[in-house]
Order: sequence, then C-alpha cells, then structure tokens
Amino acid sequence: MTEPWDTYPAAKLVNDVAELLQERGVTPHPAEDREAERIQAARKLLSSLGVTPTLSPEKSLDLNGHTNYNARVHGD
Repeated sequence: MTEPWDTYPAAKLVNDVAELLQERGVTPHPAEDREAERIQAARKLLSSLGVTPTLSPEKSLDLNGHTNYNARVHGD
C-alpha cells in the first residue's frame, strides 16, 4: 500500500514565511509585481523538501495570457 503524498499550498507558505519574519522583527515589503516569483520559489522549496506544492483553483486559472503558467512551468 502506498502512502498519500504530503501537500501544502504554495501561497500559504509565502504567507507563513511573511508572518514568521514579522514575529522575528523583520518587516517584509513584497512587491505586487513579483507574486509569481514568490509562488515559484515556494513551490521549489516545497518540492525540494519532498512535499507536493498545490495552488488554489483561482490561482491556476489562466486569465492573463499564460504568464502565470509560463512562470510556473518554464520559469520565465
């Protein structure tokens, strides 16, 4: 019998890290135009830890000409 995969939402990890930084006295100043980069970094971190990153359905919809898809899949 196989074990279920561990999963974690990439956007939640970004928020968790921002909250942790604030608790430790560091104030993050995230630029809105770099959200895709933050999500991509969170996905890479989760994957490197053996956890399957997940996206919410609204984040995975392509409403902007494949920009989010290209960033997630191709890194560009």
